Amino acid sequence: MHRLARSALAVTTTAAALAGLGACGADAPAGTPVDTPSAPAPVETVAAAPVPAAATPVAEPSVAVTPTPPDRPTLPAAAFTEDDAIAFAGHYLRVLTHARATGDSNAVREISEPDCHACDYDARLIDAAVEQGITFENDRMSFRSARIEAWDTEQKAVEIMLEMHATASQLVNADGSIHQETPETNFSGLMQLKYHDARWWVWEMPS
Repeated sequence: MHRLARSALAVTTTAAALAGLGACGADAPAGTPVDTPSAPAPVETVAAAPVPAAATPVAEPSVAVTPTPPDRPTLPAAAFTEDDAIAFAGHYLRVLTHARATGDSNAVREISEPDCHACDYDARLIDAAVEQGITFENDRMSFRSARIEAWDTEQKAVEIMLEMHATASQLVNADGSIHQETPETNFSGLMQLKYHDARWWVWEMPS
């Protein structure tokens, strides 16, 4: 209600003002010059500021990602027992498989005796392959059974007969061509181990 009353008052006031101006014009004496309203001043045109073009997105530089090689196989601390000796024999085969797949020949050297001829041969073969850009593909070794053949408590030396398995594998040149193929095979061999400095070492193994 209050808002409607205010609107009526505003209309009434405006009508009265218009009537008053008309009355003033009617009472003006004849011959009185009437001021002619001056022409409005020209409106200055202001040019709109140019809109800056959208910035071209800058592509982020690509970063080459180098694949991380798999970690070396590990073996918990082992004691001078038959079970731990056999476990270490299997560990050596896993380390050899890892070394061939990654080129990490030191993984073989670090768990073998310096005078292990077969171990040294395996490590040097891996080094030569790396130098020539040759890779081992699908080269995996494991053993299916193990039997203690000799156990020397005084020298802490052990001989284990292993029944081993090797998958079919390839040596592949840097250009992708096949350098050599080896069929799947089962074979047996005598692995010799030594125990000192609270750990097992490969003394000699089938080559």
